[in-house]
Amino acid sequence: MKNLLKITLALSLTTLLMADANIPIDKKAMKAKMAKIAGETSPFNKNENFPKEYFLIPKNLPYALGLVLHHPKSSTLGLSKEQIEKLVKMKKEKKPSILKNAKEIKELELSLVNMLESNEGNITKVTKEMSDLVDKIAIKKAELTKAHLQCIIDVQNTLTKEQREKVEEYVKAKN
Repeated sequence: MKNLLKITLALSLTTLLMADANIPIDKKAMKAKMAKIAGETSPFNKNENFPKEYFLIPKNLPYALGLVLHHPKSSTLGLSKEQIEKLVKMKKEKKPSILKNAKEIKELELSLVNMLESNEGNITKVTKEMSDLVDKIAIKKAELTKAHLQCIIDVQNTLTKEQREKVEEYVKAKN
């Protein structure tokens, strides 16, 4: 019985280590595509992570679609054809809006930088125009983050409890 358990665990671990993404992604090509969409970078942010850093909560929320479709171990989830089709459709529907909103936020932030540069040494406090622009950026980041949350919820509702647990396992194993 112990040997059977050891063999089962060894095979499970081997399968997990040899797993591939459900949908492999060319990271270099994706990075180049995102850089093109992102456009100009700020001189203060040469290592921009577009569009992720334009969310209000860029680091503590999962990017669920990427985890279940493109993570190197996502094939261990055992997604059905229907689940994959639903997730791919979700990505095609949500991604353009996310990129558009992130680009708008970035442009607003760059215009704030331009305001600072053009007024260098000529102002003593935050102007109403700057204040209004910061408020607009905050509202747009909140809207983008709410869309992110909805995406996470939609992915969670597409997966079974066991699949959600597997995602959690391979995320924790990475950290």
